[in-house]
Amino acid sequence: MKKTTIVFAVSLIALAVAFAQTLPVADGTASPGEYARVEALKDMNFHYTISPDGSTAYLALVAPTKGWVSIGLGSRKMDGAFMVLGMDEAGKATISEETGVKHRHNPNPTKRLVAEAVKESGNATTLEFAVPLAGLARDGSLEVLVAYGRKDNLRSYHAKYASTVIQLK
Repeated sequence: MKKTTIVFAVSLIALAVAFAQTLPVADGTASPGEYARVEALKDMNFHYTISPDGSTAYLALVAPTKGWVSIGLGSRKMDGAFMVLGMDEAGKATISEETGVKHRHNPNPTKRLVAEAVKESGNATTLEFAVPLAGLARDGSLEVLVAYGRKDNLRSYHAKYASTVIQLK
């Protein structure tokens, strides 16, 4: 009886571990299978996973540039969006949390990100971060704006941009 109970318990634990969702790690590389979803937006790949409790978004953008990349949340336009911009200039990573104001953006005085990384590799730059969804998602969805520029200058104009909506429910 004890042996059967132990085997059953070990089997349940193994099954739970096998089906547990592994959350992405912000290391500047969006590996195959790391994120629950990947969406092609123009010539960019937008990766995302929502935590099992729905409280945190794990996001990545891979863009064909040696310049800056950005993910904006809470709006499909710059105005009012919470924006995360990143660039890797000769191995020096820069990530800035900003708010879109009309067609510009300004640095935020407080930080929201719980993890972040940006890395340039070959002819692509990858931005990854995790952020709490409180105050960003509305009515069961999250509006997203992605963009990239060709220069290592967070104030330079974008080369391309696209938007999408993530359904959270």
